[in-house]
This record gives sequence, structure tokens and C-alpha cells, in this order.
Amino acid sequence: MSALSRIGGARVLVTGGAGLIGRPTVAHLAELGAEVTVLDLPGTHATLLAAFPDVAVRFLAGDICDPEAVDRAVAGMDAVIHLGGIPGLGFTDHVETYRVNTIGSFVVMSAAARAGVAKIVYASSINANGIPLGTRGTLPARIPYDEDLPADITDWYSLSKLANEDVARMVARRWGTSVTGLRFPLVRDITAEGGRTFGQHLRAAMAADARRQAAEGWSYLHDHDAARSVAAALIRETPPAPGILVAAPLTYLRGTTAAAVAAFLPTVPFGGSTGRAVGLDLSRAREELGFEALTLLDDVAPSELIDIAGTRKES
Repeated sequence: MSALSRIGGARVLVTGGAGLIGRPTVAHLAELGAEVTVLDLPGTHATLLAAFPDVAVRFLAGDICDPEAVDRAVAGMDAVIHLGGIPGLGFTDHVETYRVNTIGSFVVMSAAARAGVAKIVYASSINANGIPLGTRGTLPARIPYDEDLPADITDWYSLSKLANEDVARMVARRWGTSVTGLRFPLVRDITAEGGRTFGQHLRAAMAADARRQAAEGWSYLHDHDAARSVAAALIRETPPAPGILVAAPLTYLRGTTAAAVAAFLPTVPFGGSTGRAVGLDLSRAREELGFEALTLLDDVAPSELIDIAGTRKES
């Protein structure tokens, strides 16, 4: 089956549509002319309405792990965007995180495929390789790295995201459905309070665990660009997995990427440019999705860029 031929007029279900990436995705698809239905937990509709009060959307309250609720939601849809799930560590316990993310993804993607949708787009994560959240201090084999970096997983969230990519492979093979995964990095509304909120988050993240930020290639993505990447994936045919890395093209650091690698990852081979290019290879995003991020911290709030010298060095 081929990808969605057009977004305008398409009936699109968004799971987790009241979430961080879901809200701008719903608004963007509606703006492009899609007939959008949201499946999210009871009580979350108000969050979506508060963010985008003028967006016309059909809302269904339900659990992505409930096969009957999901079957009803996917019926008659042209495409399904699966963003529902636990978005990281610390939101609930390890069993619930793994259960919701893996069972929910299996239920949604298999139901969508059985219903004959033309396209499934699902949220994977930069953590699908396990390195940023790893407990062993493993470093990337190189900078920049791509989607083929070997996984080293020691946490349940990363394991759940990698498992979801296996679900995508199975669904594509069994039902022939067009499936695309997106490996999202740190996603935020980087324009909030003129960029100051995002800058505060970055400084706290670097102080708390500079190794993790280095393992993520000092990457980020504005939430509206995340929505644009979803829309791009709807109309492109790609392998179902691994998920495609999508991120802003420049790091949030003031110095060069080479200097950052030397400071934080001195044992990691660096094969990038002499500029501030993000520590991820975004070739597949450009070539397979035709996607490039438009909103950069450099333009929103250059004063919030992080000085390498002012952060704690990790080796």
C-alpha cells in the first residue's frame, strides 16, 4: 500500500492529540484541510481546546491499550498518527511505562492496518538507541550519528521505543501498510516567553546530565516543526523502521560542535563540520521526508544559546 496521496480532505486519527506534539500536529493538519479525530484519555480535551480553541476536531475519549476503543476510532480513517503513550522516564513506574508504550503501539498500529488505512505515522524517539538514557555511561560510536547506530539499552522507556519500531516492521510486513516512524529529540515550544523557558530548560538539563545531552547530539525540535515532520511523513513512502531522526539543524550550543565533542566526548570520533551542525545525521529526514526544521533558537532567542565553558564537563 502506498502513502497517503494528499492531506486535504483526508480523515486522520491522532492518538495522544492533546499532548505536547499532538496539539500542534492536530492544528497543523486541520490547517492543511484534514478531517481530524483525536483519541486521548478522558479529561484531556480541555487541554487541546485551550491551546487551539479555533480548531475544529472530533474528540474521542479512550485508552490506546483498549482494543475495542481503538477499533472504533480507526474505523473509516485514511491515516493514523500514533503519538499516544508515556513520553519518558519519571511519569509513572517502569511496568506501566513499558505496558502503555508497547501494548498501546501494538493495538493502534495493528488495528489501523487491519482497518485498511493508507498510512501510519508513529512517534519513536532519539532514545530508541538507548544511549542517552543508558545507565552504563555508553557514548555514541561517532558524532554525528544516524539511525543505524547500534542500540545499547538499559532502561525501559528506550526499550519500549525500540520495541515499537519492531511493531512497525511487523505491521508493514503482515498487512503491507505504509508506515513511517519519527525519532523525536527534545521537543518543546521554544518560542514560549521569548525563548526564555526553553533556555532555562537547557541550562538545567546540561547541569543535571551533560553526558545525556551530548549523547543526544545537543539536539532539539520546535513543537510546530515536529508537527510539520508528521505531515511530511503522511505523504512519503519510507521503510517502517528505524524511525527517522528529525531535529533542528544546529545545536543549542554557542560554540562549534567540534569544540563540544572535544569537551564532552573526547574519546568519540568526530566527522562533522567545523560549524554548529547538530550531532545527528539528518540525511534521511531531508532525503526521505523532504523535511527541514524552520524554527531555530538562533532566530528566536540567540541569547539563550548555551556556553560550553559554563557547563559541567563530562568525560
